[in-house]
Amino acid sequence: MIEVLESFIDGAGVRAWIALGLLLVGSLLSLGAGIGIVRFPDPLVRLHAMSKPQVLGLAFALAAIVVAVWTWTAFFVVLPIMVFQLFLVPVSTHMIARAGLRSNEYRHEDLLVDDTES
Repeated sequence: MIEVLESFIDGAGVRAWIALGLLLVGSLLSLGAGIGIVRFPDPLVRLHAMSKPQVLGLAFALAAIVVAVWTWTAFFVVLPIMVFQLFLVPVSTHMIARAGLRSNEYRHEDLLVDDTES
C-alpha cells in the first residue's frame, strides 16, 4: 500500500490521473457532439453540436496527451493540430451552413432573422 501511495505522490502518478481526467472530459464532450449531430433535426442546428463541443473535446484530449507525455516535443506536435482545428472548424461550419441554406433543408420558422432573403 505504501508503494502505491509513493508512486501516486511522485509527478508521474499525479500526471497520469490528470491526463485520465482530461481524456474523460474530452471524450464526453466528443460523445455529446456526436449525439447532437445525430439527434438534431436540420443542418443549421447541427452546426452548434458539430463545432463547439468537438473542438473542446479535442483540446482536452490533446491536453491529456501533453500532460501524460510531459515533454516539449509532445507539446510542439500537439500545438499545430489544435491551431489547424481552430482555423478549419469555422470554415467547415460556414460551408455546411451555406449548403444547408441553399438546399432549403432547414426549418424557416425557427430562424429569427433570415438575412439570405432580400
